Amino acid sequence: MASLIQAGEAIPPFISVIYNSPLATHVRESEITFPLLQTFHVLGILLMVGSIAIVDLRILGVVLKERTAAEVGKSLLPVTWVGFIVMFLSGGSLFAAQSGKIYDNIFLQVKLGLLLFAALNVVIFHATTYRSIASWPVEGAPRSAKAAAVLSLVVWAAVVVTGRYIAYY
Repeated sequence: MASLIQAGEAIPPFISVIYNSPLATHVRESEITFPLLQTFHVLGILLMVGSIAIVDLRILGVVLKERTAAEVGKSLLPVTWVGFIVMFLSGGSLFAAQSGKIYDNIFLQVKLGLLLFAALNVVIFHATTYRSIASWPVEGAPRSAKAAAVLSLVVWAAVVVTGRYIAYY
């Protein structure tokens, strides 16, 4: 297993293992696999972030005003999970194929930090405010829910933007 060199210094061993794995090598060397994975990654982002945005916008009272936030959230949850799975698997494969070159990319690091922050926002929201979603009136959600929705929209937009910049760093 040949180790990679990035800007004169050795790549961390765990990154080298990922980069030299059979999956990463196949993705990197195939003419069709990499662009196909990129396509699926974008589709996964659309499904996941799009469904989350619709729920957030419903909580804010911008869309689907005739339905409760609970109804909208429940109906879109399967779409969110499908998007997450597609995004996670394709993104993980894309990272593996490029890991030796991008592990120190500032936009990748910021994106990963934002993903952790977005996950934390979801966990806190579901552990607190979301527990009472069934009792929210159709006309409006509590301020804490609206704050979480705004934060979610901003963080997910930042995840998408920083993800796009990874390729240009």
